[in-house]
Amino acid sequence: MAKIFTEFLEIISIGEDLSEDDASLAMKMILNGSVSGEEVAALLMGMRTKGETTTELTGFVKEMRNAAIKVEVDIKNAVDLCGTGGDKSGTFNISTAAMFVVAGAGVPVLKHGNRSVSSKSGSYDVLEKLGAVPNLNKTQVESLYNETGMAFMFAPNFHPALKYVMPARRALKMRTFFNMLGPLLNPANVKNQVIGVFSKEAAGQMIQILANLQTVSAFTLSAHDGLDEVSLTSQTEIFELQSHLSRGAITFDPKSLGYSWVQPDELLGGDAAVNAEIIQSIMDGNSTEAQRNIVEINAAFAIRAAHMTDSLEDAKEMAAKSLDSGAAGKKLDLFVKESQKVSELNA
Repeated sequence: MAKIFTEFLEIISIGEDLSEDDASLAMKMILNGSVSGEEVAALLMGMRTKGETTTELTGFVKEMRNAAIKVEVDIKNAVDLCGTGGDKSGTFNISTAAMFVVAGAGVPVLKHGNRSVSSKSGSYDVLEKLGAVPNLNKTQVESLYNETGMAFMFAPNFHPALKYVMPARRALKMRTFFNMLGPLLNPANVKNQVIGVFSKEAAGQMIQILANLQTVSAFTLSAHDGLDEVSLTSQTEIFELQSHLSRGAITFDPKSLGYSWVQPDELLGGDAAVNAEIIQSIMDGNSTEAQRNIVEINAAFAIRAAHMTDSLEDAKEMAAKSLDSGAAGKKLDLFVKESQKVSELNA
């Protein structure tokens, strides 16, 4: 006999956990529009109150990936670098800037992102201010990636079924498990990722989910200062996944790679226009040392995750060369020009 959604709510309400299959089925019901907004909200609140298990989150992610519009490109050595957001740090768009440094080092980038939700500027917003066209469909993204080795996939264009979830998320106005799921839903199904997370506990869960999803190489991380990036103002807890096996967290100190501590206000950004200016200045070599170094160190982790080198030290050198040679800046210029061009195709 087929299960009904209220059965899942009953299980959660008494503090019991869903199986992976039940979590997948619950998500499938939501994504096909057969569940009311009130029931979706009840699930989100129930899961938040009970606490989500790695098994449940894996089931949710698998179903959401099944429902996504797929980007079909060669993903060999490609990496995605993003964060869960919500750290309220006020920094500029570090991982978006790092995207071009990584690409300038010869690493393909398939970045998945969104507009701003909890900050002044999301990756979509700052790319738009830089002159790029981030609002591309499947065909346009595939063309852009094949031409440049870079792509930005605007989440709503590839997860249309999430429209059934948004009313409940907006009404609740609080962090739910969907904050964790977003970075796990790359439409191109990349096998290498760097994900910044809002807490060490969540980062530990995230690395286990990635292992369950057959990810090859990943870092999930959360800084002691609350930043969802590798920080220069504190140490960072970093979980690593290699060859489908995850390890416990290591406490990473940026001084171990030769970086100096900086003050939090040295990394502050503003709205999308301000952040775009900062990113352009980094590419042009006119930024502060702190701004450049926070991008460089995060790019190094992405280069390492993509298996382009066997050590973080070498990855740091590759990131530095990308910036110093102007390769990163050229990649930004290319991305802007080609995204504008493909936006006129198959619109």
